[in-house]
Amino acid sequence: MRFKVIASATVDGRPIESSSVMEISYSKVTHSLIGNGGATRLYGEAIIFDLGGKGTVYILPIQHDPNNSLTQVYEDGVLTSFGIKNSIGSLSEADFATLRDASGRRPFKLKTSRLPVIVSLKSETDPKTIFELQPGEFSRYFPGVQFKGLDIEITTDRITYKLRERLPWLDTTVEPRKIFPRNPPGVLRPLRELPFSYMITPADFFGDGNR
Repeated sequence: MRFKVIASATVDGRPIESSSVMEISYSKVTHSLIGNGGATRLYGEAIIFDLGGKGTVYILPIQHDPNNSLTQVYEDGVLTSFGIKNSIGSLSEADFATLRDASGRRPFKLKTSRLPVIVSLKSETDPKTIFELQPGEFSRYFPGVQFKGLDIEITTDRITYKLRERLPWLDTTVEPRKIFPRNPPGVLRPLRELPFSYMITPADFFGDGNR
């Protein structure tokens, strides 16, 4: 299933959009060691959202959940956006038919009200300057900019591959501590106390099929 994630905003009242084409597959898992369930594979990358000369944000294919973990987002969000109530591990034949027949554009929805992680960089050449921002904080960092939302649209366009050209330091073969801020050796903090920049990895900018 190929879909386009479309981000919308206004810059000084003027509407703008940016998008990234992704592809996802859902499959049933049977007779595994833990019983029956489901599996997914996501291809694609973060949206590059240039804000009319006022800056850039990147909308990642993950969510930041209340437990301070970074977890999958489109794998569940595609289902709920197209009206499927069952979870990945409980998809019915009717659910698979709904996915095959999906068409058009609709608002992105999760069962929670969360959206994918949105980040920006104070300097795009220095990944250690990365920071997370919430949808309502755009005007704080980018005066005159208001985030409007995310949509999903079924498409046959090619999967987007341009992020590594924009951010060459996104090398998933390099140890994350060499790219993003990390605790010094020997210093351990509980996950709930870690700042966002201490958890992010290059892989979080891509679907699991591209890591």
